[in-house]
Amino acid sequence: MNVVVRSTQHCGCEARTTILSAFISGPILYALGSLRRILLFAIAVKLSFIDSVSFGDDSKIQHAVVKVYSENRQINLSSPWRKQSPKSVTGSGVVIARNRILTNAHVVNLSSQVTIQAYDSSERIPAKVVGIGTGIDLAILEFTPQGSLGSVEPIEMASSSPSMKSTVRVYGYPTGGDAQSVTEGIVSRVEYANYRNGVHGKRIQIDAALNPGNSGGPAIVDEKLAGLAFSTRAGTNDIGYVIPVEEIQLFLKDIEDGKYDGKPQLRLQTSYLENPTLRRHLGVPASITGVVCRGTMEAPNSPLKPGDIITHVEDHAIDNRGNCRLPDSVSISFARLAAELAKEGAVSMKVFRSGKEESLRVPVDTRIPLLPHVAGKAPHYYVYGPVVLSQGTADFVETLEAGISSTDPKQRAGSLSASTLMRLSKSPLLERRQDLRKDASEELVIATTLLTHEIVRGYRPIPYPFTVKSINGVSIKNLRQAVEILRESKEEFVVIDFFDTIADQIVLDRKQVEDATESILDDNGIGRQGSPELLTTKP
Repeated sequence: MNVVVRSTQHCGCEARTTILSAFISGPILYALGSLRRILLFAIAVKLSFIDSVSFGDDSKIQHAVVKVYSENRQINLSSPWRKQSPKSVTGSGVVIARNRILTNAHVVNLSSQVTIQAYDSSERIPAKVVGIGTGIDLAILEFTPQGSLGSVEPIEMASSSPSMKSTVRVYGYPTGGDAQSVTEGIVSRVEYANYRNGVHGKRIQIDAALNPGNSGGPAIVDEKLAGLAFSTRAGTNDIGYVIPVEEIQLFLKDIEDGKYDGKPQLRLQTSYLENPTLRRHLGVPASITGVVCRGTMEAPNSPLKPGDIITHVEDHAIDNRGNCRLPDSVSISFARLAAELAKEGAVSMKVFRSGKEESLRVPVDTRIPLLPHVAGKAPHYYVYGPVVLSQGTADFVETLEAGISSTDPKQRAGSLSASTLMRLSKSPLLERRQDLRKDASEELVIATTLLTHEIVRGYRPIPYPFTVKSINGVSIKNLRQAVEILRESKEEFVVIDFFDTIADQIVLDRKQVEDATESILDDNGIGRQGSPELLTTKP
């Protein structure tokens, strides 16, 4: 087969050129040729200069973006001591301080080992997770500056997130290759949405293709960190999501004390103010919009009263369905906006009360959930003879809910059965799911299972985690307290009572438990009786 390559010419172009050449003398052609060479050289120099400037800026960012390698182990909530085989995960991260890297929580959560690789090196450097928020999907790694990362200049953070139609570049290490990738897109949506674990926050949607491995990569606008890539939408092309810089700053401030508490909450009971009869009954003028306060939840110091019409959060008007409008046509619930704008534990609000408008400072709730999510490590546990005690977490209920929607008939049936039993027995894991801790030490203590042994013969198996109410008549406030009571008890019997109405009262012979514990641990392959934090004396 012959392949013929022809130059593409417009109709008549060749003929016109031939005729024109006949009237142009040799010197003129030579001069034109010289001028052409000069122009081409000048253009080449200019393009080279532009490229070098662009590469200079881009190079700084590229060197601050690292590849993150993590060995993650899933948790067995019923047997927290069991470590499953590690799963290798890769993602991206960005240097934000000399020895700190920002990445996504889902990249390094439950990691047994984390290493990072610089842009221009194949060497992997150890890193440690020092702060993690699984709900907002952010984590901080610390590393010892060395090699290529010893001289990397941290990326400066933008003062605010990009607006609609802004151009964003996302750097990272998506799967499918080892080299760093850069993709560009436009901000197509700004909204307040759910992240993970019930956490709500500002989120940016961009029309750039983000793939597995991009997670944790920086979104850059004007050479500054404007956000962090974290998610894509399944079944769609060129839609990615970015955690904006405002959420990043809130996270960094939260973990300054070494732990992540999460966002505050405004816990109110309100009603819409749309119904005209309700408005007439309350005497609300047509010019007033907002929501009706029906009561505060666990907030005795709140200045709000039932019947107040809440009209503004700071300077943001509330519509009759409880939403506020922000720039870029962003709509957000007034309660969530209040939590976002709160400073020093309170936010300014305006209310319509007794025919006049008043300004109030309303406290927001900064307590952490009674049932937190597992973050960074397995829940603490303690094995007392055949009884396994652990910390109650929201993951138990969510695992159950995931089982109910499973395509596996056996798993779905088992989850439905356990869920039904939990509702019937008024399990605190369900009943108190939305509660906040009364103080920092409060937690639910659960019995996850009864290990097989003669000591507990005759007791019914535990179909789901039972919540411990008391041990030897002492109300249980947290797992450490429960462990101290068990270890220090001199009573002949240990009596464990539960909140769950279907649970048996478990009565154990203390001496028998002490004699059998070692063999029970050996029989079940349990290397340690409890988490190290529980086996040490509290200072």
